[in-house]
Amino acid sequence: MGKPRLMYSHKKKKSQLTLGSQVLQSLFESGNSELSEQFIRWKLWKKWGEFVGPSISQVCEPVGYRRGVLYVWVKNSTWMQQLIFMLDPMRDKINKSLGIQYVKTIHLTLDRRSVPKDQQAEDLKKCMDNIISDEDVVD
Repeated sequence: MGKPRLMYSHKKKKSQLTLGSQVLQSLFESGNSELSEQFIRWKLWKKWGEFVGPSISQVCEPVGYRRGVLYVWVKNSTWMQQLIFMLDPMRDKINKSLGIQYVKTIHLTLDRRSVPKDQQAEDLKKCMDNIISDEDVVD
């Protein structure tokens, strides 16, 4: 018999660094922050094409949100007529993608000026666009 071999177990602890943007996102999505609703709105704007699909996102875009109502600008009346039949599936897909019942109703409009303005939301959107890139937003 030979010499007994000593076995060493080197378990390396995996440390996972978290990006600041991911920390912010988790705080905002928790619902515990005053900015949660506005962050979710920003995420909806940012990922609109993924939520509704590429063909629909080319003819309409979200332009406002207030108390569960999502205001969507539509390119022309022909597309508006088509989208009327797709409102419930669109709403359901958006809510499923966001993981919460965020949109209760979708209001289609041909006039962007008819949408209620929320300056605080616009300021947050600009700020978030500067802080978080598309790649940082986790589904």
